[in-house]
Amino acid sequence: MRKILITLCIAFVLAGCEKQDAANSREDKVLTCGSSLTAPFQCISAAGKSTLTTTKIPELYGYWDSDDFDFCVNYKSDGTGTITFKPSGLSKGSTQKIKWGAMVNSKGELVLSNAGTIYIAHESLEGSLDPQIALMSFKQSTKQWWGFDLRSVSSCPTVSGGGTPGTGGNGNIIFYTKSDLGCGSIKVTINGQTGTINQYFSSGAPACGNNGGANFSLPAGNYTFTAECTNYKWTSTPVTITAGQCFKMELK
Repeated sequence: MRKILITLCIAFVLAGCEKQDAANSREDKVLTCGSSLTAPFQCISAAGKSTLTTTKIPELYGYWDSDDFDFCVNYKSDGTGTITFKPSGLSKGSTQKIKWGAMVNSKGELVLSNAGTIYIAHESLEGSLDPQIALMSFKQSTKQWWGFDLRSVSSCPTVSGGGTPGTGGNGNIIFYTKSDLGCGSIKVTINGQTGTINQYFSSGAPACGNNGGANFSLPAGNYTFTAECTNYKWTSTPVTITAGQCFKMELK
């Protein structure tokens, strides 16, 4: 993926960390912030915790599409919506109904990062949600997302089949660069497997399996990786592999 997307707990998010936020695989069975809230507030289970949110974010209403990350989100004003996962070499595509909301504190005030972004939490109404997009950062003033290329569009694409992405089996990951770092081939190691990045992709993130990137097929779960070339060395924070999905990670 174009940015390093990692599974973080909400505690790190509230500390002002600006890397991509995400949820873990377990959701609370009891929503401690309450089940009966007046509009525009609702309770969402994100990152294993009950999160108080507001749906009064008109800048968000409508459709937001990502080319690099192969999904599109429809945000409705009532705090519901749909995520469309686009077809790829690994999946025919699917849709998933969600609840969404911007995180607020106990006084109903938006929780802001030190860069002025707000946190948009997503909860699946149809099984588990891809942890990489369970919690994302959105800047109201510029309508930009931290770590994603989401842009406002008129509608999300239509996909056949429907249903939720699989939660068992393997997912794929491709490591890539968008520019020539001048250090030759980059060796990437993950879960005891080794691959090589031997070209760069200046036009955007490549699809999983694309020649020139370091490609891996791994069981769903969390992993760490290492990568190095002549002048660079990358140390890993956890990455999450979701079954049936393509994870794209840019090294830079």
